[in-house]
Amino acid sequence: MRVVEISDREEAAAYAAKLLARWGSEVVKVESPARTPPPEADDRYLNGGKRRLSLDVTTSEDRDTLAALIADADIVITDHSPADTEAWQLLTLGGGSAVRVSITPFGLSGPYRDYPATASTLLAIGGYPFLSGDIGREPLTFPGRYPYYQAGTYAYTAAVAAHLRGRDESALTTIEVSVLETITSLHQFTDTLWTQDRIIRSRHGNRWENLCPTTMVACADGWVAMNIIPTFWAQFALMLGRPELADHPDYADNAQRMERCPEIIQMMVDAFANMDRATILREGQETWRVPIGSRLTLGETIEDAHLTIRDFWRPFEGDSDDGPLTPGTPFRYDDEPLPLEHLPRAREDAATVVWTTDRRPATNATATAPAHRPLEGVRVVDLTRIWSGPLSTRMLGELGAEVIKIEAPTGRGPLNPPVPEGSEPVEHPWNRQALNNKLNRNKKSLAVDLKTELGRELFLQLVAESDVVIENFSARAMPSLGLDYENLKKTNPNIIYVAMPAFGLTGPYREYVGLGPSIEPLTGMDALMGYGPDEPRMSVQALTDAMSGTVAASAVVTALERRTREGKGAFIELSQHECGILHFGEQYIERQLTGEEPEVNGNAHPNHAPWGVYRCAGDDQWLTLAVTSEQQWTALANLAAHGWATDPAFATIEARLVNREALNAAIEAWTTTLNKLDLMHQLAAAGIPAGAVNSSPEWLTEPHLTQRGYFFAVDELDAGPQSYDGSPLHLNGTRGYDDWRRAPGLGEHRHEVVEQILGRPPQDTATLYAEGIIADRPPA
Repeated sequence: MRVVEISDREEAAAYAAKLLARWGSEVVKVESPARTPPPEADDRYLNGGKRRLSLDVTTSEDRDTLAALIADADIVITDHSPADTEAWQLLTLGGGSAVRVSITPFGLSGPYRDYPATASTLLAIGGYPFLSGDIGREPLTFPGRYPYYQAGTYAYTAAVAAHLRGRDESALTTIEVSVLETITSLHQFTDTLWTQDRIIRSRHGNRWENLCPTTMVACADGWVAMNIIPTFWAQFALMLGRPELADHPDYADNAQRMERCPEIIQMMVDAFANMDRATILREGQETWRVPIGSRLTLGETIEDAHLTIRDFWRPFEGDSDDGPLTPGTPFRYDDEPLPLEHLPRAREDAATVVWTTDRRPATNATATAPAHRPLEGVRVVDLTRIWSGPLSTRMLGELGAEVIKIEAPTGRGPLNPPVPEGSEPVEHPWNRQALNNKLNRNKKSLAVDLKTELGRELFLQLVAESDVVIENFSARAMPSLGLDYENLKKTNPNIIYVAMPAFGLTGPYREYVGLGPSIEPLTGMDALMGYGPDEPRMSVQALTDAMSGTVAASAVVTALERRTREGKGAFIELSQHECGILHFGEQYIERQLTGEEPEVNGNAHPNHAPWGVYRCAGDDQWLTLAVTSEQQWTALANLAAHGWATDPAFATIEARLVNREALNAAIEAWTTTLNKLDLMHQLAAAGIPAGAVNSSPEWLTEPHLTQRGYFFAVDELDAGPQSYDGSPLHLNGTRGYDDWRRAPGLGEHRHEVVEQILGRPPQDTATLYAEGIIADRPPA
């Protein structure tokens, strides 16, 4: 594909174009002549392999050059502001049939359309810092560019899906991506806890407030994290040297352990005090098989033997032997070498620029699909569970794919679960699970017992009629059922199979148990996050699930595009561990260039001040503020009117960095008297990035999101009317909600799958149901 990236940033557009370049597209990055060159680490990570032009689109000559380039492109991606996008006509310039993608902080409409933003201010408005950090202390924002990289992944996935649909010379295809809406769509259960249980999730240090023990504790040489959900408690008790607690009735379920959480955490501290991280990781995973991860520095992650054996760290082609390595792709084909990583290229002469690759023919793989449902006609068999996998298939369903969720009859719990307090009994209580319903909209359900021969036979028949199979089991699960890729390929040679094990299918960690909270510290994220070097903190949000979920969706469209060109299916292995590392790529390159670990210093930025989270009027009310230029600093000082503009301690960025503590104290003395929302709007009007740190009830009623029609309302089976996070995508001006469907009941579509898709007679459905092979309710 031919791709034009129009951007002066190393954020969402650069990341989306990086993914396109990685998988073979010719990418031309168009930058303004006056832009500040990016830091070397950013440039290497995000701009490698791209051609580069410097064009001033405000001049007619350069504008004509850009228009000619776009006219013969397949995809155009920009993250210029809404005002500039409109003024320069970037979504229409050059005509042609290219898919046009706009990525902006708040979207192309709405009250905040023109607000300035940074990753930290977007995270605040989207409700993330409210969940990270300690009670009573300032909330913690995330390191890195999580909002932008997730929005870039969404943009890549939607753009490739739209390209699959084929060219429409009579009408442009436009995709609008809102970064704020991207991250609000990637909460796990924070929103449903409020909307359905009226629980406001908040921050509790390294401890999850609803699971015990799920936390991070100190050991002899650092910190280790564990995610002991109920199925792992007995083994974990044995690991702690407390066999009497393995089946003790006072510790039998999570609710009882929550009552004793301080006691249990102290047991862990005592048990691990004289053990090093490597021993705890090895014994926890290999002896006791429980989800444990050790907090690694960036340098330790680069040297991790598992990643080295998997060849994850990649050299830049043509670089010196001692040059830095970069994170490679977190998903890989079994029949192709890993893609090469390239160095950034010099700017070219715009007067002589021509495309050097042939334009790929319009594939028309899903040519009959509506523009807002480009994957219509693609059938996905979804075996995933928990969060990462269901998120990926939800994305595919929202883009129009037919997703058939394969569930175990026991997958939604018992036949007669406890009735939630304040709720009325319903006929099918297993269908009223909030997280299940949120993640499985736009899907069909077939509940089938794959441990039976007839169940496996039915599954293989479905595979024969499908395009994609995706699962996120452990590495051993599908082979043990005889349903690994080699067997599925015999049924359907063109099938695309995506496996999402925690640590990949090769390497020392291959058999390790991984869940988000135990994978996260192995990605380096927790070496970047905390109040200081001796107070590390986890996100407490299982971010690697959200990271790998979006990457899995991108892997599917990548493989579909390859199949249209090469006519073959694929086996794709995706490591959730490596998906997490990918989000901190520039930090890893910087670590190698400088030889130093990054400083952990709360919410401070190494190069900008003021930059932090500040207390506002009211109980636990906070505002994130991020000043990125002298112009913004002057505007802030003038707005506050406290004499900062003339204070020599704050006169320059160098002085403000040296006097950061005094500056933060002065700012918080001012913000403490002010309402966070009023102040956010005042700062935005002055051109200063700021974001109120929202709790779930606040971001779920955010006026900007509401006015843009972001939230999705639906009448759920057995759960009644509900409102959920929506899609961050507008395709040709619509989110497509009119075509969306509620989550399915357990096994609701057994007749459709067996009789219509597989063409079997109704009596087969009845027989399979009678024998318990397929079901619509949990077993008694």
